[in-house]
Amino acid sequence: MNFKRIVYALYKRREKILILLVGLFFGMLLGIFIAPVKNGVTIGSYNGNFDKKRDEEEFNEDLAMEMGELR
Repeated sequence: MNFKRIVYALYKRREKILILLVGLFFGMLLGIFIAPVKNGVTIGSYNGNFDKKRDEEEFNEDLAMEMGELR
C-alpha cells in the first residue's frame, strides 16, 4: 500500500478539509502571538504630517487655556 491509499482509507474528504482548516487557523493564531511587536501597534498613516513635539505643545497650551477659563 502506498501513502495515498492509506490516507484515503483513514480520512474522508470532509475530515481532510477540516484538518487543513484547523491547521491554517492555528498557524495564524500562533503567528499573531509570536510575531514581534515593536513600538506598539499604531493605526494611522503618519505620512509626515505628524509632529509629536508640536502636537504636545499645542495640547498643553489648550489645556492651560481651558484650566484658566475654569478658574
